[in-house]
Amino acid sequence: MFNEEVKVILYANDVKKASSFWQSLGFVEISFEELDGSQVAEVAMSKNSTTHLVIYDRAFIEKNDDEATEPSPALIFGSDDVVALYKKLQTIDVQLGDLAQIGEEYVFNFVDADGNYFVVSGR
Repeated sequence: MFNEEVKVILYANDVKKASSFWQSLGFVEISFEELDGSQVAEVAMSKNSTTHLVIYDRAFIEKNDDEATEPSPALIFGSDDVVALYKKLQTIDVQLGDLAQIGEEYVFNFVDADGNYFVVSGR
């Protein structure tokens, strides 16, 4: 049976830079390893989070499995205070889309160091 743990694979051109990017957003680095000449980082919203992002070196994966690096999945992160998070991200070097209100929810997107778009939604 499935449990509540979810790990999402992201591919990055520079694993350390990608991990640092997520940490600048408030994520914590769960692990950073060198495996078979490649780097792999795992980050999460907190040490106790059941959802982790596992960041692999794109070039290493393409060299070993060229079908594995299809475009990144579309992720929507939840937030209890979208406006405050948006304002926080404005103070650091993160490319942000506009903050929009859709019904009772707010939504915006941001871009990581590799040009992948992510969405934040909530109240």
